[in-house]
Amino acid sequence: MLGSAPVARRWLLIEHPGPWAKNHLETTPIAGGVATTIEKACAELQGRSLLIRRTGRRQPGQDPSWFAIDTAMGTWVTGTWRTSDDLLHATAALGTQLSQSESLAEPMLLVCTQGTRDACCALRGRPVTAALARVWPDEVWECTHLGGHRFAGTFISMPDGTCYGTVDLPNAVDVVRAHRAGQVDATHLRGVARYSPAVQAATGAVLTEHGPAPIGSARPGAVDVISETVTRVEVIGDEPVPDTTWVEVTAEALPPAPLSCGKGPGEHTAYRTVFIPDPR
Repeated sequence: MLGSAPVARRWLLIEHPGPWAKNHLETTPIAGGVATTIEKACAELQGRSLLIRRTGRRQPGQDPSWFAIDTAMGTWVTGTWRTSDDLLHATAALGTQLSQSESLAEPMLLVCTQGTRDACCALRGRPVTAALARVWPDEVWECTHLGGHRFAGTFISMPDGTCYGTVDLPNAVDVVRAHRAGQVDATHLRGVARYSPAVQAATGAVLTEHGPAPIGSARPGAVDVISETVTRVEVIGDEPVPDTTWVEVTAEALPPAPLSCGKGPGEHTAYRTVFIPDPR
């Protein structure tokens, strides 16, 4: 599961009560020119977009919200929308506005429940949403696809961008509490989304070995791409993680296996990690 988090530094979250199209950007009124603008902005800015909604019905008369979040800086720009022009403004906020923002983002927990993409995400994600919402009602949202159907239920924590999987009703609250207490148990960790898959795997492996620990206590230093499948990652640590650990990560193509509810086998990749001496 390590290395499977969606890769993005900046996130555009658009509140939309649903229903959601299989490709979330084909959802009305986002489909068309707005969707094209969002895709272009995300490609240029290391970004990703999600549709989000509260569990249950919205209060009538409230305009839906949007959030542009930088997970490296922990900052955001927020607003509300009614029209396509409002959504174009939200998309533009991913750029200069977010770069200049000094507003610290408030905590959010985004749980994938998109049944139009994969039934497992809805079946496993909705109970997780309900469990988390009982403890953090103002922070929990349902969201569209986070990848990794086979790891449902899955959620991402904002503004740090840490993604978890194989979360279920009995352990969901404990996983979040451990994350916020700086006692991350890497058992459910998919990775920190702003890192590449190899770096996600390397930092996760170090947390597995030396944790539980804060998610930020293992972060990348030098990253050396040795070949198409091998990457060496220097992991810089804070207590209880060692100051420096080198990890060699090998991307291994696995035999076809079921990756989604109700679908046939598909190809997938595991990121194998080995601790190595300092290669420099």
